Amino acid sequence: MRIVEHCTLLKIVRPAAAAFLAAACCTAAGCNGPASEASGAPGGGRPPAQVRVAPVVQQDVQPEVIVVGTVVARRTSVVASGADGQVDQFLVREGDVVEEGQELSILRMVTTNLGIAEAEQVLAERQHELEELEAGSRVEERAEAIARMEAAKVARDVAARKLERMENLAEKGAANQDDLDDARERAEAAVKLFEAAEAQWEMVEAGPRDEVIAVARARRDGQREHVEFLKAEKNKRTTVAPFAGVVVDEGTERGQWLSKGDPVATISDLLEEVHVIANVDQRELGNVQIGRKVQVVIEGAPQQEWEGTVLSIVPRSEWQSGSRAFPVKVAVPNRMVEGSGDRSIPMLTEGMLARVTFTGPKRNAVLVPKDAVIRSESGSLVYAVVPGDSSALPKARPVPIVDGPGYGPFVELLEGELQPGTQVVVEGGERLQPFAEIVIQDDPEQAESPSETSDASGEPLAPDE
Repeated sequence: MRIVEHCTLLKIVRPAAAAFLAAACCTAAGCNGPASEASGAPGGGRPPAQVRVAPVVQQDVQPEVIVVGTVVARRTSVVASGADGQVDQFLVREGDVVEEGQELSILRMVTTNLGIAEAEQVLAERQHELEELEAGSRVEERAEAIARMEAAKVARDVAARKLERMENLAEKGAANQDDLDDARERAEAAVKLFEAAEAQWEMVEAGPRDEVIAVARARRDGQREHVEFLKAEKNKRTTVAPFAGVVVDEGTERGQWLSKGDPVATISDLLEEVHVIANVDQRELGNVQIGRKVQVVIEGAPQQEWEGTVLSIVPRSEWQSGSRAFPVKVAVPNRMVEGSGDRSIPMLTEGMLARVTFTGPKRNAVLVPKDAVIRSESGSLVYAVVPGDSSALPKARPVPIVDGPGYGPFVELLEGELQPGTQVVVEGGERLQPFAEIVIQDDPEQAESPSETSDASGEPLAPDE
């Protein structure tokens, strides 16, 4: 045997298998001296090994990835108090199913209601003031203004006639100058009083100025906004559920003082749908497709097998801690079941353990029989059959490989110098030395061919569980 020539394989095989092959070549070359000669067949050589073989095949496969995940709520809200105050009513308990808008707690309302009542009274007063201005002068006010104006006119006319008589008397010397001056002053005063009464009548007839009405309207509107503000503040004293869900935590109790922003209750949306968060290794992300249906198994639930839909792949891993797994979010429809009393509870609850099976796209792969793979600390290898000369027996050539997932009786060949159709040793390989002569025995239970490993519908092989 040309053992030295065959041992040159050490220069081309992977370093992980080099030590294994070196030891094997040394043994085959007689490095152990007389001891190895004593263990051989007559004439000093080893007898041919009895082996069985099977072919390497090429076939469509559909990879699957099974990842453990956790059930979480579709959304969770820590509902907080919108105002400061003492809790007067706390209306829910853990496990209660609540509807959107349902009241969770109510703070004391005594001073709030008094403030609103006072503000509404002021609003009513300012509304009446505005209506009075917009209505203009009353009939009685107009009548009074006309009467005053007519009285002033009469007084003006009387004073004018008296002044005329006094002037006539003064011309005849029958009146002194003082009496004439008095008459003239009274006549002028009567004219001014008439003008004032006429102006007052015109003002009453015209009604309030537009500017006065605008100021009154602004005061009325400002007070109305203040009332709405107080009512909005009152609404903040009643905490309601932001969406339908389940109360998973109580944050307060009756009589407790709450500051604005303190938690009242935590609500999780678990009623119609839950999410499963599964961390998928970056090497398996190609088997995760957004929008694709996946199988979800949740042990311990009333129904264990569920169908989900891949919603998203979070584009960030916890790489700071050394993880290269990416969170994948899967939506799973939930169902309600009757609980104790008249309470209903969701089948799937937050924190449950789930196993998610992601199915990747179909692809063509080279498959090696599982029984042909010999694994050790230094790696995996198979023995390929090398045909001998016309008169010589075939030999077993060691081929280092990197194997992938299993598909039935096969494993996928990821790396290695093997071609479809190559015969590999599936029984007796553990006893072989590199390039040892072999005798192939017939095996009625050889590894199945590609046509035999697929089902009748021609579906590709699925990976092992």
